[in-house]
Amino acid sequence: MKIKEVIKYLEFKYPKKLAVDKDPIGLHIGDVGRSLTKVLVTLDVTLEVVQEAIDLGANLIVAHHPFIYRPLKAIDTQTAKGRIVEKCLKHDMVVYAMHTNYDIAPNGMSDAMAEALALTKTRPLVITAEEPYAKVAVFVPSTHAQDVRKAMGRGGVGQLGDYSHCTFSAPGTGCFMPLEGSQPYMGAAGELETVEEVKIEGISRQQEVAAIMDAVRAVHPYEEIAYDIYPIQAPDSSPKYGLGRIGGSHEPLSIKEYIPFTKGALGVANARYSGSMDQVVKTVAVLGGSGSNYMGAAKAKGADLYITGDMGFHNAQDAMDMGLNVLDVGHYAEAMMKHHVGGQLQEQFPGMVEISKISTDPFVFV
Repeated sequence: MKIKEVIKYLEFKYPKKLAVDKDPIGLHIGDVGRSLTKVLVTLDVTLEVVQEAIDLGANLIVAHHPFIYRPLKAIDTQTAKGRIVEKCLKHDMVVYAMHTNYDIAPNGMSDAMAEALALTKTRPLVITAEEPYAKVAVFVPSTHAQDVRKAMGRGGVGQLGDYSHCTFSAPGTGCFMPLEGSQPYMGAAGELETVEEVKIEGISRQQEVAAIMDAVRAVHPYEEIAYDIYPIQAPDSSPKYGLGRIGGSHEPLSIKEYIPFTKGALGVANARYSGSMDQVVKTVAVLGGSGSNYMGAAKAKGADLYITGDMGFHNAQDAMDMGLNVLDVGHYAEAMMKHHVGGQLQEQFPGMVEISKISTDPFVFV
């Protein structure tokens, strides 16, 4: 098995296109064409983690935080990063990172945190992308309208919430003249032909348009099909992707009850809180890593509590000024990624995956 097969699986689960702009995800070191020995899943790539991978016989490190977050001006092996690069190259190690694409994707970091907190009816806290949609309109003789309508529906046209095959039809008159060399379904070369037709239209995801038209061609009688395809605004029910999640608490709890519950759910020993101690928590926003930039979104969407990390002194003051309760569980709460992704890879590639046992948290509470 090649290393690129593991990466292909990860990029299917957590598409790179979902990452925020300029996030340095993907391959950082090595040759993905090498045969895989083992995978090590970690939050961060440190010298100790690379040695752990070597000791375990792994040659692929899958990390959440990008190893080369800022461009390297030189590979100086007297620096920490330089020594890591040197060690990886000497041992044919591949380093691969999936960061905000993992945060944003369905069943990624944000959903894993929301699930750990047992949040209900979750949705993205900050929308970063929407599924692109298109309107597909096909012109067909009325005699074949039902066949085309069914083919369009099977291909994905008209998926609206709990309904499928949602289309609109309008009658009209089609006109065409077959030219020399054509093989028309009706009419003769050089003669103008008119026929009663139906325009069938409905919406679909843009990625499904090619398959839809293949399905239409299989049942449409014409040699050349008349159709329109144009982009449209996505419907309210369309998939939306984004950072963080907001949802309902599994049960109304006081802040004094919710803080220890959160620490246990996310596996953190310590947390910092700012806000009212009298709040009853019904709506919760959670965003792994550094979330101070999204306090306004949490407040605007009615969160009783915002759970995130890396809140600065002045950020906390700003949150209090806007009436937002904040629980800072630290950046290392994202370490749950190791078991979340590691478990998925172990299921997909049995016997080939290890989960790092090294803590890369730079802080020690004293």
